[in-house]
Amino acid sequence: MKKQLQIADSLYIAGRGDSGIAVLKKLRPGINIADPLICDYYYLMAQHYTLQPEVMQLYADSGMIFFANTDKIKQYPEQFVKVMETSGDVCIMKKKYNASLHYYDKGRQILKANGKCDNGNFSLKIGGIFYNQKKFLPAARTLVEGYNQLIACDNNLTNEKRFFLRQSTLDNIGLAYEQGGMLDSAKYYYDKDLAYINKIDSMAIIDTFYLNAARVVVYDNLGGFHLKRGDNSMAYDYLNMATKMPIRDVDGMLIPPYNKLADFYIQTNKLTEAKTALDEARGRLNKFYKDNPESDIKWYRLYALYMFKTGRYNEAYIAQDNYIRLRDSLAAGSSKLYQLDVDRELDAIHQQQALSSLKQQDKIKQISLIGTFIIVGLFLVIIILISRTLNNSKKTQTMMKLQNQQMHTTVNELERANTNYIRIMRVMAHDLRNPISGITGLAAMLLDEDEFSDDSRHLLQLIESTGIHSMEMINELLKSGLADENEVMATQEIDVKELLRDSVELLQFKANEKQQQIIFDADDTPLVTHINHEKIWRVCNNLIVNAIKFSHTGGIIKTSIHLSGDERHIILSVADNGIGIADKDKDSIFEMFSPAKRVGTNGEQPFGLGLSISKKIIEKHHGKIWFESTPNVGTVFYIELPYSSLSS
Repeated sequence: MKKQLQIADSLYIAGRGDSGIAVLKKLRPGINIADPLICDYYYLMAQHYTLQPEVMQLYADSGMIFFANTDKIKQYPEQFVKVMETSGDVCIMKKKYNASLHYYDKGRQILKANGKCDNGNFSLKIGGIFYNQKKFLPAARTLVEGYNQLIACDNNLTNEKRFFLRQSTLDNIGLAYEQGGMLDSAKYYYDKDLAYINKIDSMAIIDTFYLNAARVVVYDNLGGFHLKRGDNSMAYDYLNMATKMPIRDVDGMLIPPYNKLADFYIQTNKLTEAKTALDEARGRLNKFYKDNPESDIKWYRLYALYMFKTGRYNEAYIAQDNYIRLRDSLAAGSSKLYQLDVDRELDAIHQQQALSSLKQQDKIKQISLIGTFIIVGLFLVIIILISRTLNNSKKTQTMMKLQNQQMHTTVNELERANTNYIRIMRVMAHDLRNPISGITGLAAMLLDEDEFSDDSRHLLQLIESTGIHSMEMINELLKSGLADENEVMATQEIDVKELLRDSVELLQFKANEKQQQIIFDADDTPLVTHINHEKIWRVCNNLIVNAIKFSHTGGIIKTSIHLSGDERHIILSVADNGIGIADKDKDSIFEMFSPAKRVGTNGEQPFGLGLSISKKIIEKHHGKIWFESTPNVGTVFYIELPYSSLSS
């Protein structure tokens, strides 16, 4: 029975709605009213009546009756989600946009609560609302989010449904970017859509009808895209391919390309051809979209232009009047839609849910707040100690200037005082790790429990991640400003090129989390010199991790190593194409606890210690480190180390 319902769904996708409804009517007597498949039946029937909201409402209400017993929601979450989607669609048709968002969001929350895969359907619906509001860039971003969810969660769909959803979403993303004025992004998604169609065609898993129907749409959009850019030749080629596609027009899909062809012919003064294209579009409008003002608006605008061009001014004024009347009527009907603030409404929904959850989990909230206060308190203690140390150092320096006769004695006392402060801070930083580790462990243990809500788990995860970041910062302090300055640095003959290669291979796994690629550019000739393996390894890791952190998803990081022209130095570089370093921050980038800290492109937490530590290590090796950076283009860090080959 489920497979036959999928067949009906595929017929809808192919534009063969009459055949689909015939299949559903045959299936209805065999579906028990208590069977959850009845909700699938209601969902598909409602999709057939998308232009008749009152009929859709009847099927949505029937689905709600099935779930009158709320225990069934947990038993059949996928069917309940379809009822929520249908109810939201009905609200859209009735211009009850706030209510539609409530239904869509509830459907998405049910999927999440029951561990079901979110196929992006609700994101696509919300993206459609943004588009109809003419908020094209938010629409594009929301549609991209929906597409990414879709490709991660469409394994249970038929080939036809999967093809239709992926292809149409790519096309809609391109259209949203085009309407939003981002033409390069629009072209990227149109081309990606066409490439996907051709790929599926080569696999021979989809009927030719679906493929040709998809090509008509993307050719039409590419034709309009090139027409907008003034590339009339390319526009004509695509629109001609769309209208000449060997396919039976079952739902008016050829109306848009004929309208655009008419626009092209009018612009190029080919008025005979323009009349033919207008007639083709008008015939299909009369057949498929009677009494649909939205479909008539574009045609009347073009028809008025055509009449002006041919000198038939009375008919032109009549067409122009029809165009203005229909446009104003549609705008008036959409006023509620334009007033809707989607983000604010969703935020209000989520805030209500969060408030309810917090009331139920007040005890966990208190524990979370106490843990947060403890961590904040620990940070304040560290900051006070550091501030006190700095203040004492300043006072000592002032006294040195005023008492020149006791300079030597005062310097010695200051060094002893600083050593004692560092020892105290080292002991305190070391001891602080135990309570922070305990807090982190407690949070991790609570996260293993199943009794907490999503919001409570989020707060616990915040405690756990904050504790982990605190431990990382303490470790960085112990390795940097609190390290023993008098420690003797042992060196040995090391192949620096092989060390860098190992670092790249190790960190490629971290780069994979952001779909980034690290390129190692060097020949196979060893570059052996005297270095401390652990410390130079740390410098390489710091620079590559920073490049990963501040590069965008999908970026490329290039590393290279070679001899200088005089063969006296080894030059190592790490280049990214990330967010770059602002001019105001360039002078302080190597300072410990630098104010130039920035959050990574995926929200990674900075400590401001890595570059300061790296600079100290390189200077101890009698080398130097510097960088070149352009904001929003990328950064290249360079390291120069003395070269002493085995043969020298």
